[in-house]
Amino acid sequence: MSTITLTSLVIGADYQKALQTCIQSKKDYAKAQEYTYIQGGETFWDRNKPIAWSKIPFYLDVCSKLPEGALVWQTDADILITNPTIRVEDQIVPLLPADKDLLLTMDACGHINSGSILYRNTPWMRDYWRRVGGLTQYTYHIWWENAAMIALYDSNPEDKAKIEVTNQHKLFNAYLRGLPGEPLWTPGDFLVHFAGVYSLTDMANLTAKIQAGETPRIPM
Repeated sequence: MSTITLTSLVIGADYQKALQTCIQSKKDYAKAQEYTYIQGGETFWDRNKPIAWSKIPFYLDVCSKLPEGALVWQTDADILITNPTIRVEDQIVPLLPADKDLLLTMDACGHINSGSILYRNTPWMRDYWRRVGGLTQYTYHIWWENAAMIALYDSNPEDKAKIEVTNQHKLFNAYLRGLPGEPLWTPGDFLVHFAGVYSLTDMANLTAKIQAGETPRIPM
């Protein structure tokens, strides 16, 4: 049985087509490392909310199908694997303490980010996802479910005790932009997250540049 489950939610034909290189990079990576890959689609689409919120029912469905304590590496659709020789067990798992169930990054822009996370399938984790989904006051926040996750982290000591936030974002949530002095993606890094790139055409162009050996940057 695979020790890691890699998941990603991709909704919309145009979105899937535009991000096909990113999606395929994860499929290929999971196959090479003998991980389980689960891609969610429109089955989980809650049309009453912005699409990002559909991650929550997807996460809960994934958890319902995995053994207790299983490790899940969840990646946003706009993440491209750039060094498939790096293993999750070697680079990400050591950052999650044994007494915690969720690993988030303090990203290059100085925000707690949930674009690339590692979590354990535990009772607390499943309850946390349900409670994140219930924070409807963040439905139209510009960070969607990420804002709700931060709210629980900041307001509930019991949740904070189960969440690890690392500033080693370059290891598994590397950006092409960031605050001065923050390390950004460079060739050889595990992956690049196109956070803050909202144009699918721009994302495709950046992907092409990276695959051509360039190191593009996005201004803050």
